Amino acid sequence: MPGPDGDRPTTRDDVLPAGARHCFACGDANPIGMHLDDIRREGDQVLATLHPRPEFQSYPGVLHGGLSATALDEVMGYASILLAGIWAATATMDLRYRAQVPYTAPLPLVAGLTDTRGRRVRTWSRLYLPSGEVGAEATALLVALPEDLAERARALYGPMA
Repeated sequence: MPGPDGDRPTTRDDVLPAGARHCFACGDANPIGMHLDDIRREGDQVLATLHPRPEFQSYPGVLHGGLSATALDEVMGYASILLAGIWAATATMDLRYRAQVPYTAPLPLVAGLTDTRGRRVRTWSRLYLPSGEVGAEATALLVALPEDLAERARALYGPMA
């Protein structure tokens, strides 16, 4: 489903139909999910917001690092979809925690592409603290979905998959 610019989708809603939103990270139909919000392409970046909840805690007042990693991974996946037009899965991911991340305020996420070659997409992402400092960042190699999974995705999501 193309976005308003006619060539590529620009938001999560452009690629995920309402009945297919059970993803743990971005699906608003998943009752226990993270519900990443406002996922969108702006220029050569993908932006999103995580609204953490107290049940996302690790140490008191601190977001669990695994959930930070999940959010970073998700926006890199959207960078592949919305910027490169490739539905892909993470093959490797390098992650650096830079600061304690609170779960008491919305947390902006930004992702982009480093390189795209054939079936491979190299991406980066950052999770920002309310202060504007980087709380965690990642780079990853994503690989286009295998054809059998891509076919199932197209059946559920439409021709963009």
